[in-house]
Amino acid sequence: MMRFERISAKELDGYLGRKDVCVIDLRSPDEYVMRHIKGAINIPYHRIRECCMFPGNMTLVFYCDRGAVSMAVAREMAEKGYETRTVNGGFLAYHGGMTESFR
Repeated sequence: MMRFERISAKELDGYLGRKDVCVIDLRSPDEYVMRHIKGAINIPYHRIRECCMFPGNMTLVFYCDRGAVSMAVAREMAEKGYETRTVNGGFLAYHGGMTESFR
């Protein structure tokens, strides 16, 4: 079994932009389009199990709105052999670099 860890929203900045890390936004596509953490990809929570295979050498960092959903997904993916992290407090706790859509 690989590792599952909780990281603070502040620690997330240390993972952004790394080639060995995939940051995954579990929120809805609409929420993602409006505002998301820079460099994150959007895979809504309800789709993560049906469509995703990740390289085994990558660390997967998950976030959702508040952190509960991402904690469950990170734990589940760690049980499948992935190295995972979840952001405590989720998107609402993060105050770093974001990408916003202006409509």
